[in-house]
Amino acid sequence: MRHYLALAATAGLIACSQPETQASADAEPPVIPAAEPAADTDTAPAEAAGLPGTDIHIFALDWVNGQPVIGAPTGGVIRPGYDNQPAFTPDGSALLYTAGDDSGETDIWRLDLASGETTPVTRTADESEYSPRVPPGEAALAYIYQPPGGYAGNAYLANADNSDRRPAEQLAPVGYYLFSGDMRHVVTFALGETNTLQLIDRSADPEVPQHIADNPGRSFARTLTGDGAWVTLERADGGFAVHRLDFASGRLRDGFDLPGDSQDFARIASPASGLFALDGFFSSSDGTLYYGTVSADASAATLSPVWVEIAELEALGLSDVNRIAVNPAMDRIAFVTAD
Repeated sequence: MRHYLALAATAGLIACSQPETQASADAEPPVIPAAEPAADTDTAPAEAAGLPGTDIHIFALDWVNGQPVIGAPTGGVIRPGYDNQPAFTPDGSALLYTAGDDSGETDIWRLDLASGETTPVTRTADESEYSPRVPPGEAALAYIYQPPGGYAGNAYLANADNSDRRPAEQLAPVGYYLFSGDMRHVVTFALGETNTLQLIDRSADPEVPQHIADNPGRSFARTLTGDGAWVTLERADGGFAVHRLDFASGRLRDGFDLPGDSQDFARIASPASGLFALDGFFSSSDGTLYYGTVSADASAATLSPVWVEIAELEALGLSDVNRIAVNPAMDRIAFVTAD
């Protein structure tokens, strides 16, 4: 058992202002053998040069008049090596994440948020697991499984202790994924000469992936009702835009640009929704953390949020932030940074 709870020495600082900005990349996700090295700190597990050093920092998240405020640091996974792809468990007691070292192989680990203790969930020699999640049903654990050799991978389901592991879909190689709220559908980032967004109806036999779009990003999030997904697609100018995918029809609706060249976002149910359901989004670009909201109504026109600057990340002691995760209670936020 390892213990990596780390508290930063200084409390979080907030810079609250309201400028509008224009509109989350591993260069390639794991398992593609010909992938170029990533430009940011979140290089994929199968990259030939090995894994970069990344840490996970967790902060308190407060809300003032419907706007998020970053509070004091509350822990994280801070050590030499690769610790990345954080996902809070639905009960809010733990954080699942991917850990690896210079071998290039990865396992799923669990950080207990109360004690700060970390324990392995998967311990598989010559194999890798990454992108951990707690799916909405059917199993206690989901991840991308990469067999020995690293040439293929697809979404897997398993018990909480990684027993009874089995493929959730047959398409490979897949880098990232997201299940619908009823588990009938899974949307995947399929790897190839051109990476594609593919939608799979898991009730169909045989399985027939539906091509949705080319050049997706790695960030996926279910919509408020679970019948759709927020996905990212690369823009012509090199940035990324968020779109709403309907699971039943496979239809994409135009969405909004993420700040700068970021492709990463975290979605929450905004606490400021009042009479209207709103999806809230966190994203970062050039050292600034942003927050904005859009209507969660599938029939509403998806308008670009007014991105509000929430914090200067260097003031929080964070550099090269890419991935962001928020817990279900919306009172903790995790950031992935370079070591």
